[in-house]
Amino acid sequence: MIRIALLPGDGVGEEVLDGPSRLLRRLAEQGAVEVTGPWPVGARAAADEGSVLPEATIEACDAADALLLGAVGEDPRVPPEVCPRPEVALHRLRERYDLRISVREIPVDEDSTLTVVRNLIGGSYGGAADRTFSTDGGEAADVLRLTPGRVAEVVHLAVDVLEQRATTTGRPGRLVSVDKANLYATGRLWRQTATEVAEARGVPVEHRYVDRAAFELGSGAAVPDVMVTEGLLGDILSDLAAGRAGSPALCGSASIHPGAPVRGRCQGLFEPAHGSAPRRAGRGQADPLGGFLALVSLLQHFDETRPIGDRLRTATRTVLQEGPWTYDLAPDGVAPASTSEVADAVLAAFDAAAPGGAPSAAGPAAVEVVEEPVVRVPAAELEAWTVEVLESVGVRPRYAREVAHVLGYADLSGIDSHGIARLPAYVTMIGNGSIAADGEPTVHSDGGAVALVDGHGLLGHPVTEVALTEAVERARRSGVGWVNVRRSSHHGASGSYAYDAARQGLVCLVATNTGPVVAPAGAYRPYLGTNPLALGMPVAGEEPMVFDMATSAVAGGKFEIALRTGRSVPLGWGLTADGRDTTDPAAVYPGKGALLPLGSDRERSSHKGYGLGLLVELLTAVLAGGPFGPGVGNLTFRSGARPPDTSHLVVVLDPARLGEPAAMQDRTAQLLTELRGLAPVDEGVAVRTPGQRSAAERALRRERGVPLDAGTHAALQELADRLGRPLGAPVRG
Repeated sequence: MIRIALLPGDGVGEEVLDGPSRLLRRLAEQGAVEVTGPWPVGARAAADEGSVLPEATIEACDAADALLLGAVGEDPRVPPEVCPRPEVALHRLRERYDLRISVREIPVDEDSTLTVVRNLIGGSYGGAADRTFSTDGGEAADVLRLTPGRVAEVVHLAVDVLEQRATTTGRPGRLVSVDKANLYATGRLWRQTATEVAEARGVPVEHRYVDRAAFELGSGAAVPDVMVTEGLLGDILSDLAAGRAGSPALCGSASIHPGAPVRGRCQGLFEPAHGSAPRRAGRGQADPLGGFLALVSLLQHFDETRPIGDRLRTATRTVLQEGPWTYDLAPDGVAPASTSEVADAVLAAFDAAAPGGAPSAAGPAAVEVVEEPVVRVPAAELEAWTVEVLESVGVRPRYAREVAHVLGYADLSGIDSHGIARLPAYVTMIGNGSIAADGEPTVHSDGGAVALVDGHGLLGHPVTEVALTEAVERARRSGVGWVNVRRSSHHGASGSYAYDAARQGLVCLVATNTGPVVAPAGAYRPYLGTNPLALGMPVAGEEPMVFDMATSAVAGGKFEIALRTGRSVPLGWGLTADGRDTTDPAAVYPGKGALLPLGSDRERSSHKGYGLGLLVELLTAVLAGGPFGPGVGNLTFRSGARPPDTSHLVVVLDPARLGEPAAMQDRTAQLLTELRGLAPVDEGVAVRTPGQRSAAERALRRERGVPLDAGTHAALQELADRLGRPLGAPVRG
């Protein structure tokens, strides 16, 4: 059984290997392979452990038959001065295991796949002794050295690949050897040796000068099955082929040692050829197909796993042809998919391609089709417009910016019910006096770790910002800061405050009560609010983890979205005014029936959701001395213009009081990684951790803009017209 060591590496490496890693874990559970890792390598390894190739990683690589690498290179989380040359890790691995031949496979189009085989040692990839650079910069020289033996082993491997391809396809393939024999002596040696090897193997070979080969690849001429060439020429030609295919991600690369391993068990290193792509890192945009193609090469390299590799190759080609596609491949008019969505599709296609199998429930037919929004507006433009609108109705500039910040967090995170869609309600309540536009929150404290903030009926966002500031200061001073808030109003997504605190390296809990819309377990009349609570935790190497939930089955905003889009809701979300289950959102919201607690009914433990909602009510309203239950006002509907009288709680903990903060962040990252690596119940639907989807959505929406459904867009346009503050043109209609 082959053993595979996982080395995610830098930049987008972890993202592009997530799907292949999930597949390998499944194969390991089935006894088809062994998997170890992930092991640190590259810039992030240098930042965390002081070496681009730590000893533990070397030991794991020695013990593995093959290495699956994400990327080494520039990483946005590692300052350049910490690791100026992360690629040294790759060079050391190649040298350690004498990985001197490269095999790159590129699916050029629906009918053609090109495999480029080249040397990685010798020729233009010579050692330091073959390179000179004068100290005054006046002259430089590179010596190209090739021997017939080194050329022959590359051509022999190319013929092996061609014969394996012929076995799979049932037809003889074309072998093209590329050189520059009309200029370089090494080119003449290459052509002579390639001719001799091909004749000895009984395989016809076509010769091309490199400029002609580049023209044919770029002009759309027929693509050979296998192209064999010198290292630098192959590097360039394989990238050109990937460009013709449509993306640098469509290139799985293998670095191979011909013959028995020279050290340990390692026979090869397999990686996508696109590099670390630092500008795409952490945004959920990177194309994972290169990672899958690298895994295809790995599995096909070993006899015992070659059938699995063939099956994965078919699955990858299926997704490449049918979608979904990331930004680099998505046709005009087709919304790009995220990295994880494309990976899920490949895994589903892999399952569907099982011998005698049928598509699983997680297969292509189960992919959710999301309707395109009416418009997308840049997040920065929405935030600036929010400030302008609020200032026009008398809100202080600083308060307006704080409201816009919280709404912007929700919009970017995909929490559409708590973003810009709330702005018209805020403006209405300021206009009728329910919310005060001006004033100052008051802080009451004896100077210890606990404080009480009186919001005096102001917008909840700046009031909670005061509470957060007070809690952070107390946590820095005393280890923990506990701040209750009374006489406030709706403060938006609680997760925004927890996120901001976690970005400062702190642990933060935020809770708020809301107006009565939820029926306690066993009742059908509303008494409690949706009473959300949120937790923010800093995590090493990624955005903070934010767990933000309503204690009802769903947030009230879900009903608002259903009403705006004209859709029904699932059973278990709410009751009619006479206590009947319903799928009609208009029979529940706003203020007609009742939302249900988390769990929805007694059989599904609704008492636990009820208990959580009660817990929030106790920790906010009761402790702060504010109204509770029906005494709290609602944001979107009410009788009369009275203040919401909402209560909040902000608790901040400084983890430095419990140990080393960096160690806590590392342990959090380890926990989340292990959770994400668990085998899913539904194949192809990965286990997620709280906030993972929102983090990916933030990266996507920063680039593409915030989507607005028709109802929200119309409400914002009406507000803009009424206040004379036009909303800018959308990114896309």
